Amino acid sequence: MSGILWNIMLLVLAFIAPAQAQNEPIKLRLSMQFAANEPFIGMSALQYKMDAEKAAANSLTLEIFDKGRLYIDDQVLDAVKSGAIEMGIVGINQIAKVVPAASILEQPFVFNFDALVRAATSSDSEMRQLIDDAVLKSAGLRVLWWATIGRQVLFSKNGDLQMPSRLQGLKVRAFSETMARFVKQCEGVPIDVSISKIHQALEDGTLDMGMASASAVQSRDLWQVTKAITRTDHASIEFLVVVNEKTWQSLSDTHKRLLMETAAKVEREARERAYQLETAAYEFARSKGMTVYDLAPSEVVEWRACSSDVTSDYLDQGGELAQRLMKAYAKLRMQPCCSKGPSPHANLSGQ
Repeated sequence: MSGILWNIMLLVLAFIAPAQAQNEPIKLRLSMQFAANEPFIGMSALQYKMDAEKAAANSLTLEIFDKGRLYIDDQVLDAVKSGAIEMGIVGINQIAKVVPAASILEQPFVFNFDALVRAATSSDSEMRQLIDDAVLKSAGLRVLWWATIGRQVLFSKNGDLQMPSRLQGLKVRAFSETMARFVKQCEGVPIDVSISKIHQALEDGTLDMGMASASAVQSRDLWQVTKAITRTDHASIEFLVVVNEKTWQSLSDTHKRLLMETAAKVEREARERAYQLETAAYEFARSKGMTVYDLAPSEVVEWRACSSDVTSDYLDQGGELAQRLMKAYAKLRMQPCCSKGPSPHANLSGQ
């Protein structure tokens, strides 16, 4: 081949290659501990993938690695933070490791009814904005949306746990530092057990009782190893969907906009579905012969009393951000949505 023809071919390739690169879709990967068909968060992530890719008209693809295939739950935050993966779903207990004040969501009986949780986690909430900004500043992670799997309750093998005195000396699953302190303050013995191992731990005696969301009665078959659920509803179990900030800044304005718009839509639908699924979980528990107990107001007072030092320590040690969050919380409690407290549940005696 002559030198002239060779140079012409090089010039043609030089023009073609950038055009091909521009046509290649942006690829993002997301790691989560949930299965893609898990109804609370897994299916929401899958919906997000489909909606975002459709809105991007094939200019963006999102690959989901579910069931902890790449990173297990306590590894996801560092993986996204380091850029090892672009996106991840991280529990608020993990977020609290880099933003300790975020553990406000886990403070016992601070967020113990739906309306208050919804208001605090709403995209225009001052509390949420404070936490989202702190996550971005401290960890380099941009929050796309928040998701929930419901409120924490107690599973027992024998009888109710309506009074905290019944916790004394019993081994209770506690999956975060805040929940471990909660159990210990109420004279239980906190045991850190993965949700994937809670069934076995209850079966073999590693645990005397489980702390989880009501959905675990079905998703983890806890109806097989426990006989009752006490609806303490002492904290909401929240997860944040985050993206590495450097990755985010590398995206076009168009992609940023459609990703945020899709996130807002999926979040609204997922949170509404979560409360419906939580109700269905109690119906499932009763269908399996389990008894579901509610706390009377006087019993809530007892639980608050035994765990009050947990929140006192939070305020003493949480720094300026904790103080700002508590002030924002106080404002929420003055709003019509959240000033009356939890509404009494219907009679859930299991009949």
